[in-house]
Amino acid sequence: MRELLRTKGYKMTPQRELIFRAFLEAGEHVSVEDLYQRVREIDSSIGYSTVWRSLKLICTVGLAKEVNLGDGVTRYERITLQPHGHLYCLQCKTLTEFEMANIVSLLEPIARTYRFQVEGLKCEIHGLCEECRKRNQNTDSTGLTH
Repeated sequence: MRELLRTKGYKMTPQRELIFRAFLEAGEHVSVEDLYQRVREIDSSIGYSTVWRSLKLICTVGLAKEVNLGDGVTRYERITLQPHGHLYCLQCKTLTEFEMANIVSLLEPIARTYRFQVEGLKCEIHGLCEECRKRNQNTDSTGLTH
């Protein structure tokens, strides 16, 4: 990480290193608030704006990207070489990744047919996760659980 930042003209400060490590270890989609809480558990002197700026820097150097699902929360995910999509639960706001290698192989011929150069692919499926569907089935129209 230190070398990557240096080659891009940035310094690795102790605060940045802590935030970078916390982000990379999270292994999930995190919001600024999520990462801020993780970082504060380790070092309570690091402020929210430092976490926010560091997440922006992580994106700038190509280690992460923003994920916006239209719910007003910007999340950040690690950039990977494996194409993946997102299942987004509209009720509990859970975000689950799924592999898209098979889907990509189906879409490539379509792009070729239209002589279209693909620069990226985004797949988001919005709905209800199994847990929320179960909760909804156990609640009748009066809102009582049975």
